[in-house]
Order: sequence, then structure tokens, then C-alpha cells
Amino acid sequence: MRDIVLALFIFGTIPFILSRPYIGLLVWSWLGYMNPHRLCFGFAYGFPWVMLIAVVTLVSFAVSREDKGIPVSNVSVLLFIFLLWTGFTTIFAVEGAAAWAAYQQFAKILIMVFVTLALVKDRQRMHWMIWVIVISLGFFGFRGGVFTLLTGGNYHVYGPAQSFIADNNDLAQALCMCLPLMRYLQLQVAAKWQRLALGALMLLTGIAILGTYSRGGMIALVVVAGALLLKSRRQLAVASFFIVLALIAYHFMPDQWLARMDTIQHAEQVNSAQTRIQSWEFATNVALHRPLVGGGFEIYRSALMWDQFGPEGARQRAIHSIYFRILGEQGFLGLLIFLSLLATSWRSCTKVRKLLKGVPEGKWAFDLASMLQVSLLAFVVAGLATTSSYFDLTYQLMALCVLLRLMVERSNEFPAAVRGKQAMRGSEGSPPTTVAVSKWAK
Repeated sequence: MRDIVLALFIFGTIPFILSRPYIGLLVWSWLGYMNPHRLCFGFAYGFPWVMLIAVVTLVSFAVSREDKGIPVSNVSVLLFIFLLWTGFTTIFAVEGAAAWAAYQQFAKILIMVFVTLALVKDRQRMHWMIWVIVISLGFFGFRGGVFTLLTGGNYHVYGPAQSFIADNNDLAQALCMCLPLMRYLQLQVAAKWQRLALGALMLLTGIAILGTYSRGGMIALVVVAGALLLKSRRQLAVASFFIVLALIAYHFMPDQWLARMDTIQHAEQVNSAQTRIQSWEFATNVALHRPLVGGGFEIYRSALMWDQFGPEGARQRAIHSIYFRILGEQGFLGLLIFLSLLATSWRSCTKVRKLLKGVPEGKWAFDLASMLQVSLLAFVVAGLATTSSYFDLTYQLMALCVLLRLMVERSNEFPAAVRGKQAMRGSEGSPPTTVAVSKWAK
């Protein structure tokens, strides 16, 4: 029954997607982040729903009257270069077949990120995109939080199978990235019941992060707490939220959870931490011997490469660090492009915050820029010990960062004070040009 309901719903969205490609982008995002088909047990489980919706969306976009231009900015250019570079390194990949399959998956993600850059051109569309992300990942925050409470925290929380967030560490990272977006929506909604509902969802999501037993997720949660206190309005509410969460962690979570978190201080004595460090050494050695192209996607699958470049006594495993994985797979240039993407995305939000500081009309954009930065911070911190270098949410958030800056710079919504700030900063570089971009919203 679940399979049939899901299939009817997805097929039912196709006529709407054909008339409005932006709906297709939302459905694609929902399928990619929530993976509802992985919660089924029949034919829907393995059906390529994401590919189907992506194709329908691209067809709709091609024949629609939507502006086809993609804003030209540092982020969009770097995304395109990264797409080309990862394709180039795949030609020389050690694990040819596996690398090609991984590149195809990543290329599909970036294609839809470019569709995001082309279609999300006003505040309302940006707002709906944030809602879809929050609902999709918030589902696992809600479910994981309730599960943790009902089981006394004695079992690990995992994401849907065969997805980017299947592993407990990856799920914790994604939920930490989603928490700031929940906070953004909470600051924007008018109805009290909506603010309370989002607050409850944030609390359950925090409990779900605890329930993953992810030490990297726990560190990222602490960092997110500090960043939200610095960057969010109404800090008292944020502080109260994390105090409640800390009390739950200390008094509710079982001894086995406390013992696992205690190993953060003694990483050198923990076998899993040691094998992760070995994977970092392996990736570094591969990059030093193949500095230009690295080993290509999925290099960790090669037993021969592990024998050659792994430290003595190392156990073959995935490279548990977004940075070392990029380094080992894409080489030093690939890592530079990746870090540049993160830095330029952060800088886009910083520009928005500077332009709109003290501007009442721009409070929503100021809040969103702040929370996007906290989401990126959660990714880079939790990513120290996860394999999610190519997580689709990260690249879509990068797109939203630059789109928000363009909306602010080109909008007529904000007063002359903002224009004055832009003029004063003109010497730092003119706003990025665009290709066939029009009708940037108020």
C-alpha cells in the first residue's frame, strides 16, 4: 500500500512539473533528501524516482518561458570547474567502473544545482526550498528523536538505507546542517503555533543527533550551538533550547552513550578513530604520489592501492573525512576547488550580512545568510570524520548562498542605505555579471 500511495503521489506531480519546472525542483529535492522510496518495501524501493523527476524537470525547464540564464558568480563558476575537474580525474581513476558510476551520480547532482541557480530567483521560491529541506530532513529528526526517547537512548539512530544519510555519522551531520534552517523558519513564521511546532522539531532533531551516537555529530552540535548563539536573534531562546538539550543528554542518555562520548577525549585509544586516521594517511599518500589527479572516485576500494599507500597494519575502509577524501580522490587541485567553494559561499553570506545589518526591511535575508553560514559550519566541522564530500545538500546550499546575495544586490526592496553600502564597497569588486538573468524579485 505504501508503494502505491507514493507512486500515485509522484506520478500525480508530473503534470504540475511540466507546467512549472520549479515544482519539479522541489519534488527532486524532497526525494533526494527524504528518500521516501527507501521507506517502502515493494516495487517503489528500487524504482529510479529521482532520475524520473529530474528528467521531467529538465524537459519542463527546456520548453518553459522561464529565464534560462544561470547567474555567473564565483560559486557558479567554481561549481562548473569542479564538475569538469572531477570528470577529468575520473579518466585516470584507479577504480574505473566504480569511479565512473560515482561521477555520474555527482554530475546529476550538480546539474540540478545549476537548475536551482536558474530557477530560484525570488524570495518566495527561496523560502519554499528551505521548507522542503526542513520537512525532508526534519522527518528523520522527528522520527529519530521520538525513537530515542521511547527506547531510552539505548539504540543507534540511522537514516534510510542506500542514501547519503544512511550512516549514523552522515545522518548526524545532515541534521546539524538542518537545525539552523529550522531556526530561520522559526524566526520568519508569524503564527505562535508554527513557532512552537518548529521549536519542538528542533528539540527532537537535537535528541535524534544524540541518538545517532556520532561523536563527530556531537562536536558539530556543540559548534552549531555556539554559532547560533552568536548569529541568531533572540539568543535567550536559543540558549534555553541548548540547555534543555544538554540536560537531556546528561540525565536521560544511558551510560553506554556517555562512555562513547567520553572517547572524544581519548581518540588515540579508540580503534575506530585509529582506522580513520589511517584512512587519512592513505589518502594523503595517494595524493602525494598522484598530486594532479589523485586516485579518482572510490579510490578506497582498491586493495592494491591500500597495500601500496596505506600505513603499516592499516585496515581497508572508506576515507572518513570530507577533506582527505577529496584530496585522495581529486588531488590537490580538486581540494583547492572544494575549499574555494566553501569559502566563496561563506563570503557571499557575509556580504549579505554587511549590507543588511541594521536594515529592518532586510531582516529575513540577514537571518537566512546567518543560518546558511551556520549550516555550512556544521558541514565542515562534522565533515572532519564523515565521507560525505559529495552530499547534495551542501552544493544546493552553496547555490542558495550566492542566489541570496544576488537577490539582495539586485532587489528594489531595500532602502537607499543599502545602495550606499554597495557603492562604498564598489572598490572591492563589482557585483558578478549574469547570463540572461532578469526579474530578480523584490
